[in-house]
Amino acid sequence: MHELFYCSMATREMRDADILDILKVSREKNARLEVTGLLVYQKRTREFMQILEGGKQVIFDLLETIKTDERHRSLKLIYNGEISKRSFKGWSMGFADLESVDKSKLEGISDFLEEGYTHELIRDEPSYTTVLMETFKKSLPVA
Repeated sequence: MHELFYCSMATREMRDADILDILKVSREKNARLEVTGLLVYQKRTREFMQILEGGKQVIFDLLETIKTDERHRSLKLIYNGEISKRSFKGWSMGFADLESVDKSKLEGISDFLEEGYTHELIRDEPSYTTVLMETFKKSLPVA
């Protein structure tokens, strides 16, 4: 099992509809590929941060596809490494400032930016990427 962590910048402000489209398409594709993780979008700074977990070749192939997405630029691979087990049960997205959508009614929405990690495994045995994500979260400007 392998994990990677990357950051990128949105090429424009993402509307709620853009984010919901990313959520829908990514959840379907990642389920087929047996990829789990977390994607965070910070609207105020237009930053994306993502953790992907899965087979090494699968997640690096997925990363190559992600690099071609015109909705973001300046993708930087921050870390990749082997893991003994997954930190995420599924694939979800965390948002800051998703205003017009009732997040409680959507599957796959994470409260990571508001509440942090809520999954017990992450709190007890954080992987290097989850520690990185928490560090980046702390550096984001407060609304």
